[in-house]
Amino acid sequence: MSADTLVGERSFTVRVEPLMEPLLRYFVRRVVPRDDAYDCLSETLVVLWRRWAKCPADPDELRAWSFGVAKRVLANHLRGQNRRARLSAKALDNVDARGEESTIEIEEALTTLNHRDRELVRLIVWDGLGVAEAGSVLGLRPDAARARYSRARAKLREAIA
Repeated sequence: MSADTLVGERSFTVRVEPLMEPLLRYFVRRVVPRDDAYDCLSETLVVLWRRWAKCPADPDELRAWSFGVAKRVLANHLRGQNRRARLSAKALDNVDARGEESTIEIEEALTTLNHRDRELVRLIVWDGLGVAEAGSVLGLRPDAARARYSRARAKLREAIA
């Protein structure tokens, strides 16, 4: 690690550390579940680090600039949550034509599956992969993927009913 990198890291830490608590509070007040606030803070810090050379030198300007970055990170996070909710609704439509079920029920139903089956369903329904293709991603033979997907759909129908 070069001396310039160490100086940059120290400068970053000294200037950004006082902003971490206010940024975390910003996210905690705006995202659910609360653990997502920590993820948003981490992403904000990554963006600040990557753009450190462009950050304002003045502490007040840096604070405002950091909250601007946080605002964009939050917008991306909320878009992702909305996208996942829409995809969950689509998954429910594919599993059971009762589109009025809530996203929470879908997520709860998905938790009844083991991790591998849950990921198989998500790859097929949310990401648009074919059954054999999704199976390949998970290291399953096509026939095994089809069997697992069929059992997973049945289990989801049962959990939602």
